[in-house]
Amino acid sequence: MELSDEDVAAFKEVFDMVDVDGGGSISGEEVQKLMELLGMDSSPEEVATMIADIDQDGNGEVDFQEFLSVMAGAQQPAYSKKELLRAFRLFADKDAPAGRITQGTLEKALVTYCGDKVSEEDLTQLISQLAVDEHGWIDFQQAVDLFMTK
Repeated sequence: MELSDEDVAAFKEVFDMVDVDGGGSISGEEVQKLMELLGMDSSPEEVATMIADIDQDGNGEVDFQEFLSVMAGAQQPAYSKKELLRAFRLFADKDAPAGRITQGTLEKALVTYCGDKVSEEDLTQLISQLAVDEHGWIDFQQAVDLFMTK
């Protein structure tokens, strides 16, 4: 996934906070300290495994590009387009035309699947970006395309 300049800048700030010694890479010791600050118990072996999973050049530390690769992966959508389309079909009204869902039904589906992760305000704002036809229907594909970009 392509990160915006804002995302890269935000991740750089986080990286620099973890890179306590300012050496340009995150060591196992720095990860261990971070885990302790976050109240997470991690053994040196667990930290070494985390580093090894991220460390692409094998130097035992995580540089910014390696960190950015992990963070970009974390930004990937939790669901594929195919899975979202399947979920919409499950919630679709029985009398709905193929590939269509009402705004109310879409809201119910999103609250069911995303309610604890997304605020009501965010859901309302997201849905407001969708075109509703003259019969009150929203196109599945348009909704999926919008959700995959958020």
